[in-house]
Amino acid sequence: MDTYNLRVERIDVISTRSFSEVVATLEKNVPIADMSVILGMLAKSPSAGEIELVISDMVGELGFVVLAKLDQGPLVSLLGRPKKMSLYLIGNPVLANRMYEQHPAVGLYAPLRASVYEDDRGKCHFTYERPSALLEQFNNEEIRIVARMLDQKMETLAERLVK
Repeated sequence: MDTYNLRVERIDVISTRSFSEVVATLEKNVPIADMSVILGMLAKSPSAGEIELVISDMVGELGFVVLAKLDQGPLVSLLGRPKKMSLYLIGNPVLANRMYEQHPAVGLYAPLRASVYEDDRGKCHFTYERPSALLEQFNNEEIRIVARMLDQKMETLAERLVK
């Protein structure tokens, strides 16, 4: 067993908007993937160009798509006080593959995880781990290039959620 130590930078942005407004803005900027289309591609064995075209039609302006959303609030609210919180897996399979080609363990970090939650004062947070900090452990220039691009995209998304 190998063990790797890494430095993680968690970005936490507090919005003046409500939880529902932040969720709506996030999902407007990062649309939810049509998984039936993605699963349909698996059955057809499309070319790389066809995959890139399908994904480009699915992603939002930032080049991201929500690959999964876990609404954590309803269940954990049953265990205590009411909570509003959702976890998102955000990414772009074509962009991620550039990193997977360099090192498959990148799949632990791509797609990216982001959380939207309301704190006990009613303030809505958007939080995520800076991609370049997570991916620096691979010590690979191609991964660094993509990671810096992901940093910028996540920063832009965060800015859109707080305004």
